[in-house]
Amino acid sequence: MRKSKWGRGMALAIAVLMLAGLLAACAGNSGGNAANNGGHNGGNGGNAGTDAPAAEGANNGGAEAGGNELSGEFVLWTWEPEHPTALAAFQEQYPGIKIKRVQVEAADVPQKLQTTIASGGELPDAIRIERGQKAKIFNMDILENLEAEPYKADRNLLFEYDAPVFAVDDHLVAIPDDMSVAGLAYVKTLAKEYLGTDNPEELEALLTDWDVFIGKGKEVLEKSGGKVMMFPSLGGVYDILKGQRDASYFDGNKLNVPQLQQIVTRLVQFRDAGIVDKLDQWTPAWNASFGGDKYMFTPSPVWMPQYVISPNDKKPDRWALMVAPEGGYIRGGSSHGIPKGAKNAQLAWKWIEFTSMTQKGAEAQKKDGVFTHFKAAYQDPAFSNWTWANFGSQDIGEKFFNDISAVTTDVAENVNDQVLDEAMNIVLQTLAKDKKFGAEQAMERIQKELKAKAPDIAFE
Repeated sequence: MRKSKWGRGMALAIAVLMLAGLLAACAGNSGGNAANNGGHNGGNGGNAGTDAPAAEGANNGGAEAGGNELSGEFVLWTWEPEHPTALAAFQEQYPGIKIKRVQVEAADVPQKLQTTIASGGELPDAIRIERGQKAKIFNMDILENLEAEPYKADRNLLFEYDAPVFAVDDHLVAIPDDMSVAGLAYVKTLAKEYLGTDNPEELEALLTDWDVFIGKGKEVLEKSGGKVMMFPSLGGVYDILKGQRDASYFDGNKLNVPQLQQIVTRLVQFRDAGIVDKLDQWTPAWNASFGGDKYMFTPSPVWMPQYVISPNDKKPDRWALMVAPEGGYIRGGSSHGIPKGAKNAQLAWKWIEFTSMTQKGAEAQKKDGVFTHFKAAYQDPAFSNWTWANFGSQDIGEKFFNDISAVTTDVAENVNDQVLDEAMNIVLQTLAKDKKFGAEQAMERIQKELKAKAPDIAFE
């Protein structure tokens, strides 16, 4: 899903520069970072290592018992600098623990793991795992059971939809780091003019399902004389529909053909209605579209306002957020796992536990623009409150973490999902540009691509 996933917004850029200075002062060496296509917090560069040292003279007030007694260094493979406020808070609680970062591109993590294992090399103590690589890494059977001793992770601290997708054989092997629950963002002036309201709750009551949405989209197209469409990209529509499915595409090597057929048919309906443009996601034209008045809606995960909309639309109070027709979905996100036999597993676990499963860690992460999966934090309205200039005074935190999260589910992915994603990318481009290419032809093309790349897949 990335070359160096998760684009950087202006607010985070300042924080990253602060951290870069800290790392440079301590180790004189830091990995590069670059914005890219469609996620949150990605990095670019070689496998340079950097040390994040324990803060000197740190105040240990509020630290858990034994925090000062833990000391040593653990190795973390990651594609991004760790967030500065969270890092400082962790070092205050565990002043003896150092983090040695090793820069590894998100898409390269599975291959680097395989190469290290094959050569008899030493695996890291913790790994950041991007969602698109998760199934492949989980399938290697190299990660610790984090619900067993000595970690004793409590899955009840996370959201209900987390455990099924971060577990293998019904035990957690990774802990999700950043929230990626998603809804729909929309341009308020367009919604007001063509749908009669720019109020999120009124739009949710109006656009009850995708059939209604498509019908209203046709009305918008007619009223605007063809100038306003609902979405800029068919790929964005697929992201939503894929995220809203109620079961995995695959059971082992068996593809659920009826489920995929239903989604492909729905994509053709969107295309044939004329309410979706032909832009490819993560291209300059697609980025520029956020500052215009041609497209009313866009899929919007938690990271979208600050990392995609904000850099491409400098006008304040133009957008609003709503629950998508037929519910929420997950788009992107990363997690942390610990390889079996890691030498400094206890130290690595303290970092994962602190940032993703404690109130103090959640509060520190929020200051860095990251919302963790620690469920209890969101019970406090003051914590879930989050506004962003592009969205005016709307509390988009409440919309994301209460309204959308309440109607969101997630499904575990299979190692074959990446192959299907590659086939779908080809099909989506053809669907967008060739109206004669229908659902039947799309399914035939998908089957052809899957057979060529993964001949063991069975179609049922």
